[in-house]
Formats: sequence, C-alpha cells, structure tokens
Amino acid sequence: MTIEQLLTETLQGTDGYLPSSDLFAKVQQSIEEDAAHRRRTRRAALWAAGGVVVAIAWIAAFLEIGDGSVRMPWWTVEVLTIAVLIVGVLVLGPLIRRFGRDLVLEVFHSHQETSKRFLALLDIAYYLIFTAFILMTTSFSAQADWGGRLAAQVELELIRIGGLLLLMGVLHAVTIAFLPVMGLVLASNWWRTARRDLGNDAPAPEPNARQADRVVTVIVWVVAALIALQALGIVPGLLGLILGAE
Repeated sequence: MTIEQLLTETLQGTDGYLPSSDLFAKVQQSIEEDAAHRRRTRRAALWAAGGVVVAIAWIAAFLEIGDGSVRMPWWTVEVLTIAVLIVGVLVLGPLIRRFGRDLVLEVFHSHQETSKRFLALLDIAYYLIFTAFILMTTSFSAQADWGGRLAAQVELELIRIGGLLLLMGVLHAVTIAFLPVMGLVLASNWWRTARRDLGNDAPAPEPNARQADRVVTVIVWVVAALIALQALGIVPGLLGLILGAE
C-alpha cells in the first residue's frame, strides 16, 4: 500500500468522528487559565519590583557612609530581615501548596475530603513552625558579637534567611517522602474497616491489597519499635557509639 493510499484511508476513517460536545468549553477554559496565569505572573513581578524598591529606599534612608566605613542602625537591619522572612513565608507557602495539591489528591484519591483536611492541617503546621522560627530568631537589642560592625549583623541575618529556606526545604522533602507512606497506611485502615463492616459478605481480598496491608503492618511495627527504643534511650546511645560522641 502506497503512502497516498494510507493517507486516503486514514482521512476517510475520520469522516465518522464526532467532536466532543464540550470541546468549546474546554478550549475556552484553557484560554482563561492561560490568561489568569499571565495576570498572576505580571502581578507577582509588580509586587517583587515594588518590594525591591521599598527595600532599597529603606536602606538608602538609614545607610551612612563615611570615614571609610558603612554604618546602619541595627534595628533597621533587623526590621528589614523580619520583613524578608515574613514575605518569604507568605509567598512560598501558597506556592508550595499549589504545586503539592495534586500530589496530595493523588495519594488520597479515594477520599477527597481527607485530602482537603490534610492540606488544611499542613497549612496550620507550616505557619506555626515558621512563625515560631521568626520569633525565636528575632533580636530586640544589639548583640555583643556584632561589635558595632554592620557586616557581622548582615552575616547573621543572611544565616537566618538561609536557615528559614533550609528548614522549609527539609520539611517539604520530608513531607514528600512520607506522604505516600501515610496514604498507604490510611488506605489499609480504610480497607480493613470496609471488610470488617461487610463481615462474611466481604469478597476475597486481592493479592495486591493483601501485600499492601502486610507492608503497612511492617511499617507500623518498625515505627513503634523505634519510638520504644528512643524512649529507652537506646537509639541515642547507638548513635553516640557510631558517631564517636561521648
């Protein structure tokens, strides 16, 4: 069969194709979502530019240069750092939530209400942790370690900002790592509850479901054993021996 014949046969096969009834609605929704994304991007760029301008204006208002040194009241640097930390939490929090929502929905695909409650609890934990971090690292007076040097204070403030980003990344990575395990445990509990409610009418369990249930049982027992060993002080002792700690 020649290429021309193949094309003719293929095109003839599309004569009976009926387009989707909601095709126009899908295209319109895609266009609207793209326009909304462009608006969010422009709005974010404007807010970022405005924040940079405010920060530069704040520094220019209090910065003193003279005698070969650069000086700035300590509290102005502290206020600027707190503002950066708060903006980082308020910006990165919703961003992480938006990109992580699909993963949570996939893990709890059979229980959408559970996924919504889980996301709400994660949001509460997120803001509590980072609010505590900001409060615990805030200085209410000039530190003796700074020695009146602006560079020393700026170095400490950069460490605070880096520490917040590091903590945020570690917690996010831990959540990604343990979320599938949590979903597996909850799914196993739901599976057991459903079978218990059905009683004798419950169908024979599938091999995959039985294997997943065994994996969950092993995970639960391992976690319980680690908690017990931690309570008895065995885990810290082992870590001390391995790491050479006294």
